Amino acid sequence: MRPLPFFFYGTLLDGSDNPVAREVHRLLEPMGEAEAAGVLYAIPDEAGWFPALVAGQGAVHGRLYVPRAGFDAADLARLDAYEDFDPADLAGSLYVREEIGLESGGRAQVYRFNQPLPEGAQPIPGGDFRGWLAETGLAQFTGLREA
Repeated sequence: MRPLPFFFYGTLLDGSDNPVAREVHRLLEPMGEAEAAGVLYAIPDEAGWFPALVAGQGAVHGRLYVPRAGFDAADLARLDAYEDFDPADLAGSLYVREEIGLESGGRAQVYRFNQPLPEGAQPIPGGDFRGWLAETGLAQFTGLREA
């Protein structure tokens, strides 16, 4: 049985400038563009902006990726850690990994924002994080913070 694909909509998209995205994409096969129901926000951080998908009326644009042979529990744990998702502590997790339906049909795994939106969060009209970054000129979260 083929594993459920991932729906990425922000800093884990292929071509993102962070070490986790570069590492994990060695083990993912891109399947193309997709949309999921929800509302997208941009969250400010000292290391750049990152997106937060929350429930609501709207469409979030992203891409689907299916794990290739060799993608294992350690790779999934690396993604979960990057998204600050701890399956043993759902309430304390910044994101939760869950199964969703896609606008075009089918199902995928997604990381949904799991905390109240912080001060400074900005809605992203149209649900396209990369488009919003290009339009605003703001920098994407790289996963690397200054020590």
